[in-house]
Amino acid sequence: METDEFTAATAAFVSWLSEIGVRINPKMAIKDLRSEGRGRGVELVLTTFQLPPETSRRMRSFFSIPRSAVLNVSNALASISDDASKDAISRMPSWLALTAAMVTEGQRSNSKWAPYLAILPRQLESLIFWSESELRELQASTVVKKIGRKEAEQMFAAHITPLDERNAELHHRVASIIMAYAFDIPEDGEDKEPEHDGDADELVSDDGEDEKTVLSMIPLADMLNADADRNNAREKRFFNDYGQLPRSDLLRRYGYVTDNYAAYDVAELTTQFILFCLTERPLTLANGISMDPLTHNQMSTRIEIAEREGVHELSYDLAYPGPDGPAIPDELLALLYIILLDDQNLKALFDSQSVLPSRSKLSTELVGQVLAFLLERRQKDYATTIEEDEKLLQQSKLPHRTTMAVNVRLGEKRVLRGAMQAALKFEGSNARMISAAAAARCSHTGKRKAEETSDPKKKGRFT
Repeated sequence: METDEFTAATAAFVSWLSEIGVRINPKMAIKDLRSEGRGRGVELVLTTFQLPPETSRRMRSFFSIPRSAVLNVSNALASISDDASKDAISRMPSWLALTAAMVTEGQRSNSKWAPYLAILPRQLESLIFWSESELRELQASTVVKKIGRKEAEQMFAAHITPLDERNAELHHRVASIIMAYAFDIPEDGEDKEPEHDGDADELVSDDGEDEKTVLSMIPLADMLNADADRNNAREKRFFNDYGQLPRSDLLRRYGYVTDNYAAYDVAELTTQFILFCLTERPLTLANGISMDPLTHNQMSTRIEIAEREGVHELSYDLAYPGPDGPAIPDELLALLYIILLDDQNLKALFDSQSVLPSRSKLSTELVGQVLAFLLERRQKDYATTIEEDEKLLQQSKLPHRTTMAVNVRLGEKRVLRGAMQAALKFEGSNARMISAAAAARCSHTGKRKAEETSDPKKKGRFT
């Protein structure tokens, strides 16, 4: 779209909102950022007018939207005359059904939602639209494995293609718009007429988890800007942002990156990676101690206990320490603690003669040393260093997607470095993990270590 097209589409949309019964607080305005080259897929945002300094009363209602204006499967099916299509859509999973309904409405020139569909983004930056070469810029980030393009296309082929034979790119675009903008609203057939000075949009619910909901596109509500750089909607019951998402997920789902979400960056350590490193070959820790690998049978026993204790997960998120939790999750510490137990202590835990200790006692020196080794190995999976990435970002002509990828991978590397520094500071006793003889062999004293490792009578996992 060119600027004139932006203006015309926006004007038609604003007029349509009035026609379908949407009421907007007069202290608010719709501003189109597309012609300014701003935005990252959210093409329209709601912005407040500048209020005079003496105005102190909180604006209590942004807008009200009748349920009939919402684009969801229930409302869309009413406009479909083909019974076979209706039946097929109604039996699809919710996000597929809404994708099919939006594709169908997009084909109808007289669609009730045509002015709304016309202002939805045409080009998206979410990872599902990146080329293989662009994705490679993310290096070792596990976000690449979460894109799910192949799985989505298989579902499109099975469910939507029989109803619409257009290429999968259209289906990806519509599904991505749904992922970025859709709301879950109460599954209630009756409209709730909001009061003029009542709460924000009555359709957006924060009630209990047991309430049944329906996935819906809500014209206007989905255009509140959720970018942490320019967040413009704060309400007691309605704060339109994406929560504490790491930038990797922000990029995967919504197609943009901002430094305002850098504090929520995470780096994943998968259990598969941990098991590979600890069963592959002998390893040498930062304090010079060597450790023999576990056999697959030994590891299986330990994983069984970890599952029983509820600390076994497919992956563990490392983050920046803060009020919401430490950099290294308790579950990861517990997993490593169980894996590193000697046979005697492992049997006691297996027979329930002992329980997992508190976090402070899980943070043993040995756990810290092994974790630091794993994190160093994980860092080496990335093709560039933190310093190299920081230098790259100083280049003025770096492609936009490359810039976003570098920011994501750089954030993950910083998290890994911080977690490794924290792990190396663990000073908890190893006494509950390994026997006295093994503990002696883990001594920090170089002379003692040299003497004991040369003694053939003192063989064991730790030398």
